[in-house]
Amino acid sequence: AKDPPPLFSEDFEDGPGDWTTVVNDPAGNTEWQFGTPNGSGPTSGADGSANAWSTNLGDYGPDSDISLRSPAIDLTTVGEAVLSFDAYRDGDGFGETATVRFLRASDQVVLGADAPIDMTIFDADYEKVEIPVPAEAIGESVLVEINFVSDTSPDAYSGLTIDNVSVSAN
Repeated sequence: AKDPPPLFSEDFEDGPGDWTTVVNDPAGNTEWQFGTPNGSGPTSGADGSANAWSTNLGDYGPDSDISLRSPAIDLTTVGEAVLSFDAYRDGDGFGETATVRFLRASDQVVLGADAPIDMTIFDADYEKVEIPVPAEAIGESVLVEINFVSDTSPDAYSGLTIDNVSVSAN
């Protein structure tokens, strides 16, 4: 038996798609940027691809709080689902946090608990991250939001880079 196709899949090779970015901090010295990363961490997208979303394409700045949001994903016909993506984590190991949350597409209400992305890990290559979609998001049209927050220290790290995002029914 073959696995059904994903409910949503984006490898970013044809561009940024309908993803949106939000800067939640007053300084605005870090943004989710689309393209080829060139900071202290990865120098390409996953599997050597040209494109990914990164916390600045170079290194991120201090006191940052930024969000990357997917286009709406229809979960109205599934009983369970899982989000997966390739992540490259490159931070100081203690001052940065990252979370995934699921927002109702119609009003951006958070559905379920935030899922942490472990930023104490220093990746040497992209790693697949899998997060079960919370029960509260099932039956809804949702946005996946990836949030990155840095501390006050001006570190020379690339932060978090995301590629190959998919949502599949279980």
